[in-house]
Amino acid sequence: MVSAKLKDVAREAGVSLSTASCVLNGKGNISKEVRQRVHEAAKKFGYRRNLYASSMAKRVSSHIAILVLDDYEKAFEWNFIRHIIIQIESVITKEGYYPIMIPVNLHFKSEQVLKKIIASGSGAIFSIHYGNKELFTQLEDRGISVIIINNSNYQDKFYSVCVDDFQGAYEGALYLTQLGHRKIAYIEYERPDIPSVIADRFIGFKKALDEIGVEFPDKNRITVTLYNMEELQEKIKYLFNSGENPTALFIHDDYLAARVIVALNKLGLAVPEDVSIIAPGDTLDYNQPFIPRITTMSINTDLLGRIAGELMINRLKSKPDDIHVLKVKQQLIERGACRRL
Repeated sequence: MVSAKLKDVAREAGVSLSTASCVLNGKGNISKEVRQRVHEAAKKFGYRRNLYASSMAKRVSSHIAILVLDDYEKAFEWNFIRHIIIQIESVITKEGYYPIMIPVNLHFKSEQVLKKIIASGSGAIFSIHYGNKELFTQLEDRGISVIIINNSNYQDKFYSVCVDDFQGAYEGALYLTQLGHRKIAYIEYERPDIPSVIADRFIGFKKALDEIGVEFPDKNRITVTLYNMEELQEKIKYLFNSGENPTALFIHDDYLAARVIVALNKLGLAVPEDVSIIAPGDTLDYNQPFIPRITTMSINTDLLGRIAGELMINRLKSKPDDIHVLKVKQQLIERGACRRL
């Protein structure tokens, strides 16, 4: 009698080869009904797992890939990302897993990234900022666990560890009002790759102002292209020549805030003497003396990495069925960029 093959089991159960493999290896977030069909099909054909292949799968699963967005225009984010990676490595190596860095690009197709991951022999994936629903679904179907870091676009479908952007903007805006500011402008830049962070930060900011009755005219929300300094300069100039100058600015992040400070200085305006600023951070390295002292709603990147690492270890060891989403609170760090009116 010819020995049964996995494709026979998959065909009988009406599932893909990867789904049948995940079920028989006890991996993946797969429904009870599908698992039952696969096991019944395997029993019918007398299918037995290849023990050598199984042992090889266990061996390669000691590698965990970290997908990092390779975007030269966002090189400033490396100071933010490196702390996450260091903590991930610290957590997973203690458990016998080893990290592999895989640069990815928004222009890559899912198949390109999938090939890189398979070639690396990784049995699990961290994805920092980078989002690709099709890819993540394919990985989970193959039994490769995915945890997304600092991208809340996918938190309804995949394990995620995120920053609470709503809370950070809400508390940052409240801080400005507690200092007496009522004329506040909001400055952001386009981020089509992570639209959720744009929405969450502005909604949190606006909610704080609405709660205490501070008026916010539409013209005070300014959106720019990150590296277009001429555009930023023109919009800042228009904002401060419109009659009622804002006394404070809430800025999307501290990297943009540093560019805003340059634009303000060209107009003869000083921070905080003429205008206060606050921004989520810290993408800038404040250990460097040449970095402007910006008040931030700081993001604890060490904690982000540590939680993500521990969540992954829990997934690999206990294989929970439900999806977990954890959020890290932002904390105010005053560096002298805000003054009381």
